[in-house]
Amino acid sequence: MQPRLTSIVHTFQTALRNLRARPSRTLLTTFGIVLGVAVILAISITNFSTLDSITAVFTEASGKAHLVITSANVSGEGFDENVMRRVNQVAGIKAAVPSLQAQALLADEAAPNSLDLSIFGAVASGMTIYGIDPTIDHQARDYKIVAGNFLGADSNARDIIIVKDYAEKKKLSLGTDIQLVTSSGVEKLRLVGLMSKEGPGQLNNGAFGAIPLKTAQKIFSRPNTLDLIDIVAATRYATGDGLDTLKANLQTKLGDEYSVIYPAARGKRVTQMLDGYQMGLNFFSVLAIFVGAFLIYNAFSMTIVERTREIGMLRTLGMTRGQIMQQILVEATILGVVGSVLGVIVGIALSQGLIRGTELLLAQQVKQLTVPPEGLALSLGVGILVTILAASIPAWQASRISPLEALRIRGSSREGWIVQNGWRIGLALVIVSYFSLNVVKLPPQLEYSVSNMSVMTLLLGGTLLVPITVDIAERAARPWIRRIYGDEGQLGSRNTQRSKFRTALTVAALMIGVAMILSVRAISGAFEQDIRSWIEVYIGGDLYVHSSLPMRTDLGKRIEVLDGIAAVAPIRYFDVRRVKPDGTSDSLVFTAVEPASYQQVTSFVFTANQGEPQKLLDQLANGDVVFVSSVISEKYGIKQGDKILLETRRGKQAFEVGAVVVDFNNQGLVIEGSWKDMRRYFALNDVSAYLIKVKPGFSQAQVQKQIDDLFGKRRHITVESNNALKSRALSLTAQTSGLFDVMAVIAMIVAALGIINTMTMSVMERTREIGMLRSLGMTRWQIRKMILAEAGMMGIIGGVFGLVFGLFQSRIVILSINTMAGYDLDYVMPTQGIVIGLVVALVVSQLAAILPARRAAGLRIIEAIQFE
Repeated sequence: MQPRLTSIVHTFQTALRNLRARPSRTLLTTFGIVLGVAVILAISITNFSTLDSITAVFTEASGKAHLVITSANVSGEGFDENVMRRVNQVAGIKAAVPSLQAQALLADEAAPNSLDLSIFGAVASGMTIYGIDPTIDHQARDYKIVAGNFLGADSNARDIIIVKDYAEKKKLSLGTDIQLVTSSGVEKLRLVGLMSKEGPGQLNNGAFGAIPLKTAQKIFSRPNTLDLIDIVAATRYATGDGLDTLKANLQTKLGDEYSVIYPAARGKRVTQMLDGYQMGLNFFSVLAIFVGAFLIYNAFSMTIVERTREIGMLRTLGMTRGQIMQQILVEATILGVVGSVLGVIVGIALSQGLIRGTELLLAQQVKQLTVPPEGLALSLGVGILVTILAASIPAWQASRISPLEALRIRGSSREGWIVQNGWRIGLALVIVSYFSLNVVKLPPQLEYSVSNMSVMTLLLGGTLLVPITVDIAERAARPWIRRIYGDEGQLGSRNTQRSKFRTALTVAALMIGVAMILSVRAISGAFEQDIRSWIEVYIGGDLYVHSSLPMRTDLGKRIEVLDGIAAVAPIRYFDVRRVKPDGTSDSLVFTAVEPASYQQVTSFVFTANQGEPQKLLDQLANGDVVFVSSVISEKYGIKQGDKILLETRRGKQAFEVGAVVVDFNNQGLVIEGSWKDMRRYFALNDVSAYLIKVKPGFSQAQVQKQIDDLFGKRRHITVESNNALKSRALSLTAQTSGLFDVMAVIAMIVAALGIINTMTMSVMERTREIGMLRSLGMTRWQIRKMILAEAGMMGIIGGVFGLVFGLFQSRIVILSINTMAGYDLDYVMPTQGIVIGLVVALVVSQLAAILPARRAAGLRIIEAIQFE
């Protein structure tokens, strides 16, 4: 045992000595590992923290509640408070805590100048108000009062408590009266207490207040109505099977008109809409490790090249092949552990930037950065494992070096099996990837993992196709290199063929970086084109009128008679539940319009082969017909002519699908219906927004000012130019793609490090040759040009391959997105991405080669000739 332990310690010490002997290469390799691990962990932290923050808001708002009862009809009208009697009859309930929810504005606060947007659509402004029963609400929620008092027992008192931070922001003083604007008018309430931004105080990012339940029902004109009942279970029913039994008993007692859910489930809809965004981030994190593996391979290959004679001497002295391989893998393990640990630190820092970007996109504060244990374990494990796997090939190659071979002067490297035959595997992988992404229909639970694996297989296949084409590509590009760099360029160009496999890996790293740039640009372009077309009609007309409170229908009639108004179209957005064939339900957004006025201002974007638009609009106006988004059509397999079952105030109602339309609001989880059906089945008659068309010859700015002067302050509305709104919506889309661009930049950084490694290896292998060239009269500048030409050749090949492969990959990815997410995206040639990708490949290759070129030019002739 003692000799074995001594051997392990000796191997470890030798590995450390070898790493310290080559500090620049050690740092370079470690940096590649750090980047890969950091990206994986940062994205894991971002995804987990975002989801955790969203679910925590709802969970903490319900405090001690184990279950929440809501109306199955999610249109926002609530349910009769008499249901409390039925709830209290169910065994196992410690407390049933009722509440009513509403939106309000401060009377002295001007309406916002612009509509807040997130990647899900418009974001509500103003205050969220809870009407609560002060005598029992503490059994479900914890309000931490930091100044003043909690609400008194009088359920009719006109008192309010709000979040301290919000009060300070709005300059509201304790003990004073504040005026709230509700949909029914202006109401005066006394500010009796301030709470901390904890528990329910987190709702609506802190713009939250609580008032007595009866007062809320009165001032919001919702008598005897509740929105939620929080259930606190008795001890024996509070966990596990007991809680499941209580949930089932409540659901049975109340029937299908009500939903009994867990508190965190209230954030389910938001988290579902985040899926696509998070899938994109996860995909790019995998690519970062994929490209990083090339860098690690190159780094250890360089180590083997530099230590060939040393390894040969060790073999002569009796070191076995197994011991040589073990030595290299121990070095890889050390680097993997150190790089992964540093990667964790960098990843936590990087996640803060990603979370800030996510907050802007979601218009939702992420309260706490949380490092998920599984994400931490995955990033550490992947970092170490990938390092060992990437180093295993060079380690195996090192173990095959014979003492005689180590004494030979090296020229070109021998071509291995991969160089000669790898293209066959590569071609097969590309074909398999294409079919798995676009032809084979997979179950929904497998789509994400298989598509990720397929794209990785596609990249691996493209990489294996590179070596066989290097020779052809080099011959084709050689004249251009010679024109740029002269005769030295031709010499440098041909040097790329001396180690085709190493050249192929470097080219492949560049290729993937360029392909990522193209894919991001192509996907962004496709989405932007569709979103731009949709926004043109979604934010149709010339002006957009909105408010934080529901608007009355008479406002549209008053606007319609003003000078310069051609047409006014009201829109109402509300949540609705779609009942699936298996009895479960999903939450969607119902967009109600008046077809007659709507078509005067704008139109729907129908997908192909839906029929005559006017006939479709007439069907919608007649009632019992809805239009569904292309996302819903693809996700649920619902086509034109099918029936879709919705929960309404009158029970379950089947609507005929009149057409499939393009709609990106609410991430595409939208159906369009008529004003007639909304009033009939959902008992709603207020307005979320007005689309206004200005008559030709009238100034939009003057009409906008006229409406704002007449109704802005009085009705607490905001009038916006549709052009400004469209510009902000498109800017938000650009920010989303910007986060993905960061991932492409990281891939290019790793590719640049690979070029540095490759060029340094090339210089090392040819040290004696460079010395001979210098002795024959070649100047230092000519040596530099030769090295830069070699890097330039790899940049050209990598750039061109990246363009070809990127265009192919981006088409496949867009087809895959259409299939998986239900979008109907048209491919848009990423012209900007093509130019950027090619320029970046060339510039990166030259910048990365500067240090190796300086090293080569700085070699002393005598030392270089004596090097081997």
